[in-house]
Amino acid sequence: MPKIARMEEVLAAAGAVGRGLIAVDGLPCAGKSTLATHIQRTHGFDKIGVDDFLLPQSRWPSPPTPAFPFPFMRYDELLAAVHSLAATGRCSYTPFDWATLSVSPQKRSVSLTRPLLIEGVSALHPDLCESYALRIFVESDRTSLIESSRVRGLGLWAEAWEKLFVPSADVYMKTRPQERADLIFAGRGVNGTMLAQSY
Repeated sequence: MPKIARMEEVLAAAGAVGRGLIAVDGLPCAGKSTLATHIQRTHGFDKIGVDDFLLPQSRWPSPPTPAFPFPFMRYDELLAAVHSLAATGRCSYTPFDWATLSVSPQKRSVSLTRPLLIEGVSALHPDLCESYALRIFVESDRTSLIESSRVRGLGLWAEAWEKLFVPSADVYMKTRPQERADLIFAGRGVNGTMLAQSY
């Protein structure tokens, strides 16, 4: 049973991880990146984003259909990177380049010399959970997700966001990632009282 945690409890739990991986998962616009940034600023940890493993749009299936595993992600590479970090303390991968909207030709090498965050939607992929020392799920208000994302700005992929990304996240949520978490953190649109009524 996951524990509902306040910010100070999340920071304390992250700080207690000796040398391992910390997952930060949740719906789009839930507050995952905000929480990850707080952890990074407090403890100086590095981070790998799940979005680093995005596929260029030219390689998405046509027509794109919402699904999990997400059809717009390089999941084989994500799983390989996380498993390698957990097993050997090292990994090398090619991140998505947001400037060119393509996979970078430059590899990124990461060493697990101290705890490292894996942050993004589906970080708690069923095949990854055993690799983490700490699993955090950021709960949020699904009913206002589209409105919130429009306020934030959707850029070039506005249509894909509403017709593919968010519906695919809904498919992922059917796997109940919250139940694979150690800690539940109140993100956008929810508070501790609301969580207490749900867990």
